Amino acid sequence: MLFTMDVGNTNINCGLWQGDELRADWRLSTRRESTLDELGLAIGGLFASSGYSFDLVSGFIISSVVPPMRPALERFGAKYVKLRPIFLEAHKQTLMPLCYTNPMEMGADRVAVSIAAYRRLRASAIVIDLGTATTFDCISDKGEHLGGAIATGLRLSAEALFQKASRLPRLELFDLPARAIARDTISSLNVGLIYGYIGLVDGLVVRLKKELGQSARVVATGGLAGLIASESSQIEEVLPDLALEGLKIVYNEMAWR
Repeated sequence: MLFTMDVGNTNINCGLWQGDELRADWRLSTRRESTLDELGLAIGGLFASSGYSFDLVSGFIISSVVPPMRPALERFGAKYVKLRPIFLEAHKQTLMPLCYTNPMEMGADRVAVSIAAYRRLRASAIVIDLGTATTFDCISDKGEHLGGAIATGLRLSAEALFQKASRLPRLELFDLPARAIARDTISSLNVGLIYGYIGLVDGLVVRLKKELGQSARVVATGGLAGLIASESSQIEEVLPDLALEGLKIVYNEMAWR
C-alpha cells in the first residue's frame, strides 16, 4: 500500500492507498517540534484504529511546507515505516510544466493539488486550496501550471484579529451566518470573516478567469472548502483529497526507484 502525507502549517493529512482507492485517511495537528517517536505513536495509533499497520506500506511520499519537520519525518519513516520517504519537490517533478519564474519557490502542496485536478478534469482549471494560506493555482488546458495567487487563510485572519484587537474574542469555530446584519460581536466576526472571505475568493477568481482568457473549471480543496463553496458563486466543486491524490499520481508515475 502507498502511504501519502501532506504536511501543512496547521494540519498533517495522511492517506493510505491500495491502487487508486483511498482506503483510509486521517488528519492531525502539525507540531513542528514533534519527535520521530511522537509521530510514530500518533500515526501508528491512527493506522491501528482503522485496522492497518505500517507493515502493509510499500511506498511512502510526502509533500511538506514545514522544512523544520523534515529530519523527524525522515527518521519516522526509517524507524516505523521501514522506508525512506520521498519528498515531492516542485522543481524536480516532471508531470506538470511550471511557468513560475523560480520553480524552487513553489510549494509541493500546490503542485500536488494541481496535478490531481488536471488529471480529473483534463481542462483549464483554477484550484483553490483553503488552508493556513489560501492558494489559487491556474492550470492551462494543456496541463501547464501558469501561476496563481496566495492569500491569508481564514483561520489565520481570525487569529490575527484576536491577537491585535484586544476586545475581540477568539473565534474557534466557523458557522455560516444566517444574516449579514449581525447584532452581537461573535456573529459580527463570523459575518465579516466568512462572507468577507467568500467575497475575496469570488473576486479573485473573476480576475484570474479574465487573465486566463479561456473558460476554466473552479474547484476547491482544504479543510474549509465546503463552508466557503456553499455560498461561493465561482466554486463549482469541492474535491477534499486532492493533495493526497496528487501525491499518489506523482509516486506512481515518476521514476523514483
